[in-house]
Amino acid sequence: MPLNGRINKATLVIILIGMVSLFADFTYEGSRSIIPQFFTTTLGGSVFLLGVVLGLGEFVGYVFRLVSGKLADVTHRYWQITFIGYAINLFAVPLLALSGNFIIAAFLIFAERLGKATRAPSKDFIISAVSARKNMGRSFAINQALDQTGAVVGPIAMSLIILYGGGYREGFAFLAIPAVLAMLFLATAYMRHKDVGALKKREPKNGMMSSRKFMIYSIAVAVSAAGLYQTPFVLYGAQGSISAYLIPIIFMVAMIGEGLFGFLFGMLYDRIGRVLVYAGLAFTGIIPFILLSHSPLSFYIAALVIGAAIGVQDTVMRAVVGTMIPKERRGFSYGIFNSFYGFGIMASSIIVGYLYHSLGIIMWYAVAAQIIAFVLMMVSFRESHP
Repeated sequence: MPLNGRINKATLVIILIGMVSLFADFTYEGSRSIIPQFFTTTLGGSVFLLGVVLGLGEFVGYVFRLVSGKLADVTHRYWQITFIGYAINLFAVPLLALSGNFIIAAFLIFAERLGKATRAPSKDFIISAVSARKNMGRSFAINQALDQTGAVVGPIAMSLIILYGGGYREGFAFLAIPAVLAMLFLATAYMRHKDVGALKKREPKNGMMSSRKFMIYSIAVAVSAAGLYQTPFVLYGAQGSISAYLIPIIFMVAMIGEGLFGFLFGMLYDRIGRVLVYAGLAFTGIIPFILLSHSPLSFYIAALVIGAAIGVQDTVMRAVVGTMIPKERRGFSYGIFNSFYGFGIMASSIIVGYLYHSLGIIMWYAVAAQIIAFVLMMVSFRESHP
């Protein structure tokens, strides 16, 4: 079917970038399904150190999006920055197979997150730039669905490698294959649509969020993220309760939840609007309560709800930025938004890692964080309209 007009072109761009996301998530989400075990049991790191490394990695990765987002807006080289970011993001993963201690592993974890930070604002811009404002949620939902397909397949591959006698190092080495495929799809998208990142159609200013409201919204997202009980802690807690080859399946369940709920809520966003962000707060607040029984089933249910919470964050909360911020400021705005979110993720990693053996305190901390985030979001939405 020939491509005629912007709608068909936009759809193809989103699908091609979605295929990049599919193989990229296959790579680094596959690795993240075995990093907690590899870091603690193979390399000898503690669970607290694991939380610090993962938290700082997320924070550094998200904060750097301020730089990469601003650079993208100034240079308009969205594709080039996306290429550089994906190269660093993806090829740090198979190098983990060569790490001899947790210091080297920590460096590669940081590098992988830094690569993602480099390309994320530019990729978000490209998706938002080719999308009509009324279809912003759908565009992010399609990308999220393909993204999470890879995030489900990656942990399955790691589980099978471990089940059939392979080790964590073999798993990391195998992930070089989807990394190469992701880069090939990115090259295809670029060669066919080099001009996509340069679209400059002016947008109506009604409904746009003021800088102050946007900052309050970003802080609200950060506070919510700070109360998130993350998947690595579920994986760590499952050790000893279920077989080693089944632990990556817990991660896979989280990825299914992220893809399914992200897609559904992203599609609903175009009809219902930003009120859907409150669903993400609800999902985040109940996660520690699910783990009270410490049963094998509770690990899988908690992982599913964690996925649902992150799915809302990755689609609805990002779509809000795309519909409320003018296009000429959007790259940098995504950088600001993601930096606040990264600070929240870092805080949750460190705080939950420190309080790991005090689940009761974690429960009420998570609830308090979501209540504060709810109030802040209500304030940020009061004077702007979707």
